[in-house]
Amino acid sequence: MGAAENAALAREYLARVSRGDPSFADLLADDVVWWTPPGSNHGGGAREGKPAVLAFMREGSRKYAAPLQLEVEQVVADEAWAAVQVVLHTRTPRDEPFTNYLHIAFRFRDGRIVLAREYSDTQRAAGAFTAEELA
Repeated sequence: MGAAENAALAREYLARVSRGDPSFADLLADDVVWWTPPGSNHGGGAREGKPAVLAFMREGSRKYAAPLQLEVEQVVADEAWAAVQVVLHTRTPRDEPFTNYLHIAFRFRDGRIVLAREYSDTQRAAGAFTAEELA
């Protein structure tokens, strides 16, 4: 796929997540790997395979009192990757507004996401959530 197609695929994936559309999972390869930095407050490391990635996402979404709204600020893509700057809007379990800033690098194969490397402002999350809420 070309750069334009990969940029569109990244945008479509994030739009489906933001809409709460379960078909976002159709854009993940069966052998997808979702990676977050070791030591991050939402569980660092790699989740390998679609079932593990979807479980990680379900667990993460339970930490919020409202659905995620993902605002794409910028996408830069080539024939294999799309790098996306995202602003996340939601509410904490105490129903307080929460905004965070993400960078996700997506790698594609055959029109599906095979790797995601997600970076977020963990300091911002640590200040907005209690330790129990992040556990």
